Amino acid sequence: MELDSSFYYFESADMLKWTAWNKERNVMGIQIATKQDMPWVNEQYEKARFVPSQYDHEHIAIVTYNDQHAGVGRLVFVSEDEAEIGGIYITEEFRGLALAHQLVNDLVQKARDRQLRQVYCLPFEELLPFYEKFGFKLASNNPNSIHPAIAKKHQWCLDNYDKNVLLLALT
Repeated sequence: MELDSSFYYFESADMLKWTAWNKERNVMGIQIATKQDMPWVNEQYEKARFVPSQYDHEHIAIVTYNDQHAGVGRLVFVSEDEAEIGGIYITEEFRGLALAHQLVNDLVQKARDRQLRQVYCLPFEELLPFYEKFGFKLASNNPNSIHPAIAKKHQWCLDNYDKNVLLLALT
């Protein structure tokens, strides 16, 4: 049976995982991180100088490639109806395989499935065209329309990174 860019979904009580087979038979997948995955997740975030993940307040997704952990991303809930998509990090050996695209797409879909009122993203400025593909736009300059936790994190990013960090909102 020829598998060509097909998507397969597997559900169990403790894990939701999708897998895609591409033409070379390499397998990409996304799985929800478990508590046992957290040391690996936060090791990646330390490499990237990102804020560590907090398992209990986030939906953390791990992208795999040929059954190896290849990258990580998260949906951080700042209220019942607001979240931030971030922490998108692909390990060096797996870059260039469109894994970040699959990861962000999965997180955006999770946010849409939850019908969140607002979803933010804080990417480096050069990544704006990438995030625009998923429906992100520059957020309002009105500080009253931005969740305080997001405004605080945006300021932290501006203070701690050498690159400009944008504040985007999903439309």
